[in-house]
Amino acid sequence: MTGPDEDLSLLRAHEPVVRYTAGELFLPTAVEPYVAHAALWEVERASGPRCLVPAGELTIERLVEQARARPEADLSLRFVDSPLDHKAYRAWRARPDRPAFRSGGRFTQVGLLARVIDAPFRLTLVLRGRVPGGLAAAAERAYRRHLDPDHHPYYGRVVREAGYVALQYWFFYAMNDWRSSFGGANDHEADWEQVTVYLAAPPEGGLRPAWVAFSAHDEVGDDLRRRWDDPDLVRAGDHPVVFAGAGSHSGAFVAGDYVTAVDPPGALQGVFRVLRAIARVLTPWSRGEVARGVGIPFVDYARGDGEGVGEGQARAWSPVLIDDSTPWARHFAGLWGLDTRDRFGGERAPAGPRYERDGTVRRSWSDPLGWAGLQKVPLSPAESASLLGERIAEIDRALPDLDADIARHRQGLRRLTAELGSLHDRDGMAALAAERQVRVVEEERAMGALVARRTALATERAAHEDTLARPPAVAPPQAHLRHKALPAGQVTDARPRLLRGWSTVSTPLLLIAAAFLLVDHRLGVVAGITLFVVVFLTIEAVARGRLISFALSLLVVAIGGLLGVAVVQGVLGRWELVLASLLGVAAGAVLVANLRDLRRG
Repeated sequence: MTGPDEDLSLLRAHEPVVRYTAGELFLPTAVEPYVAHAALWEVERASGPRCLVPAGELTIERLVEQARARPEADLSLRFVDSPLDHKAYRAWRARPDRPAFRSGGRFTQVGLLARVIDAPFRLTLVLRGRVPGGLAAAAERAYRRHLDPDHHPYYGRVVREAGYVALQYWFFYAMNDWRSSFGGANDHEADWEQVTVYLAAPPEGGLRPAWVAFSAHDEVGDDLRRRWDDPDLVRAGDHPVVFAGAGSHSGAFVAGDYVTAVDPPGALQGVFRVLRAIARVLTPWSRGEVARGVGIPFVDYARGDGEGVGEGQARAWSPVLIDDSTPWARHFAGLWGLDTRDRFGGERAPAGPRYERDGTVRRSWSDPLGWAGLQKVPLSPAESASLLGERIAEIDRALPDLDADIARHRQGLRRLTAELGSLHDRDGMAALAAERQVRVVEEERAMGALVARRTALATERAAHEDTLARPPAVAPPQAHLRHKALPAGQVTDARPRLLRGWSTVSTPLLLIAAAFLLVDHRLGVVAGITLFVVVFLTIEAVARGRLISFALSLLVVAIGGLLGVAVVQGVLGRWELVLASLLGVAAGAVLVANLRDLRRG
């Protein structure tokens, strides 16, 4: 028999430690004071948004009443009435107790191509709904004044299903200020994040922590979870440690700075593959980068060098039990902050722990096992052995029936063959013999399929028997991962200032150069573009300390170009240019060899 006391005890035993990045402005807070300070709004298709309950008059109970009275309404909360003006914003930034943050230069983490992609993304914020500037500052001031910044609840839910006990920890933040405070991809009022610890309760008894999953930007399914013995999983006893992204509050297993990678649309994937191939040739520093997606320069700073909440930290958790019958979680399906109507969704506030923005139930709420890809995972080696035993029994039941089918088909096939032999070369029997021949071919094919099926089952049975007799070693803890998120490398040489400065100004300079080439053709478009690209990449190589590698790569490209010219000119009969090109190639080869010797020395 289970009850609230047991659920609370389990939650407390494994509650996570959340470590934040220095400069984080918002820590987990309670929903009741947030709602009490917020206003409730409704968006009507005909008349637009209207305030249903003004700030200061709303309570959790009244929020539930309004939601139940308007089940189909488009509802949202609004925590901040208006952003800070310029003067107030400057004063807010200058206050001495404001947490300090040092980024190290987000553009240093990515190449020139990704920095160019950043420019049109910024322009989209002007065209789509977004959180106004100064809103995060106003939200932080309201958070400190009207909420309790030293009280940190988590909303814990316990789900028992299919031999697992899922301990869900939901954290509520007054604001996601990833874009405005940390140069990230988006801002939105309110933020819900979760950590789920999965306890295995196998048939042989016992209850042990088996897996843990964090809500994250890009990971889904199997990639969300790590096994309890994963070397990347930091634990404080039985408490997993989460490194929360600055402003985004997304969870990471390993502390560090994470570059957001996105996959291009299907029609552009081929183009980006070609661009990446060219980049690997011309920019040696990019060869170690992850080839999945395109690294857009949005960095999630999950450093863990700031405040912490939980076991061994200065701040402690206050658990609050919720379940499917908790009124505010079940009945309020609206947004918990400003609804910007952003068509891409990134700047819209989230719905609560139970709902997606469109009002459907979150998979992590309705199917916590499937959300992390655990529906398919046996609880223990003993359960795996039991399941293999069941499969062996199924095969044992199927084989006799299959043998009988094979015997019947064999008998029928032999009878058809005998009939065909009797009809062959007899006058007036050609049509009947042809029909028997067709049936022989069909039955022989069917017979072959049956024998193949029996062979497969027998082979499978032998494999399972061998596995039961000699159980394999436990799979490595990361064997299930398809994509392992890791932090980007840090700039550690003597050039960080140069790289930060160059990565900041290079994209505007490149766009200005492109505009200049479109207007002024004195250099020639092709020659001008080539010159500017070489100059830009040379500066990038110097900033990254890879000038010699870049020079070698550029030389290889030049040699390839000369060979191409030689082939074309040879076809056209210009032997002088062919010879000159070959001499140039020879000179380049000698230079490459000499430079390699120089590097080794």
